[in-house]
Amino acid sequence: MILGMGRPSKGERDAIMAKPAMPLAKVIRANAEASGYTNGDYITKLVAEALGMPEYAPKPDKADHGATQLPLETEAHSAAA
Repeated sequence: MILGMGRPSKGERDAIMAKPAMPLAKVIRANAEASGYTNGDYITKLVAEALGMPEYAPKPDKADHGATQLPLETEAHSAAA
């Protein structure tokens, strides 16, 4: 059985670009990562809550945020060498 690989559609969306100052961008990125959101979803969540429209605030995408990742080896090792 083949399962769907992509994330489900979030429905109709609009694209709005923001260019925050670097110190603000660093905080946005850090908070988004720590909360399990993409940067765009984190900003959308903040705006939805600030405008009194929490029903439009997305849920975190990353179910495993805060989980420790195992280190990956960067070099392939061959037994034939």
